[in-house]
Amino acid sequence: MTVRRIALAVALSAAFAGQAVAQDGRFEVGGGRMIRLACQGQGAPTVVVDAGMGLAPVEDEAWRRIAARVSQVARICLYDRAGLGGSDPAPPGGPRTSADAAADLRAALHAAKVAPPFLLAGHSIGGLHAQVFAARYPDETAGLVLISSTHPDQMEAWLARLPAATPDEPKALTDARGFLTRMPRDPSLNPENLDVAASSAQARALRSLGDKPVVVATHSPKWRMVPELGEPLAVELEAVTQDLQKQFLTLSSRATQTIAPSAGHGLPHEDPGFVTEAILSGVKAARKGR
Repeated sequence: MTVRRIALAVALSAAFAGQAVAQDGRFEVGGGRMIRLACQGQGAPTVVVDAGMGLAPVEDEAWRRIAARVSQVARICLYDRAGLGGSDPAPPGGPRTSADAAADLRAALHAAKVAPPFLLAGHSIGGLHAQVFAARYPDETAGLVLISSTHPDQMEAWLARLPAATPDEPKALTDARGFLTRMPRDPSLNPENLDVAASSAQARALRSLGDKPVVVATHSPKWRMVPELGEPLAVELEAVTQDLQKQFLTLSSRATQTIAPSAGHGLPHEDPGFVTEAILSGVKAARKGR
């Protein structure tokens, strides 16, 4: 090989390595719509973050700190869902579902030439989307990290635990019952126009990931969804939540759970170190499986 060809090969290798380390852009997912991805680091499997409702993680300080730490060990991509951050709005028309979010994410990853399989790290509603992604694209899924994730039976389970309505009940109880009744089927009640009931039905299609790792990172049992309800009802609702989180362990023969000592549902912002360790645990488990 000539000196010139050697120099060219080195230059191309350096350019490729640089691209693998940092990649931030908008990628077409169909119909001219663009979705923003920001990736950094090297090493399989690639971690893909799907954040909570209404949050764009690419520019979020907490998620950026988590990504910086994970990128020292593995490649990680932050993803802004349609209409959030640097991503274009969803197509006009009806409400969105988790399947739409998963399809956008997959199309953006492919357009960015980010190779599967992916370790999906989903927080809150992002965890519901991650479950649907795993159900629909199992060959592209290396595992799941469910961070205080929405459970597909969550709304119904909370609603069932509330006492029957009475004329003189506290306003907080009336409001909670009304929200849990309307929210799953009224997309206008959330900032992403998401049909939660339809999305939950899609997530129930995920029966098992076999022996692919599932890391369940659960918020502290001390957290209260509606503290205004007072004790002991707030305690009962949190007990329901903790039981649902344990149900995620049935998704894999290699499922593990870790519970935050004090942080609540906003784990990425309240205890980013806890979230980082959960993701790194998923990376380690996925690599062991390979």
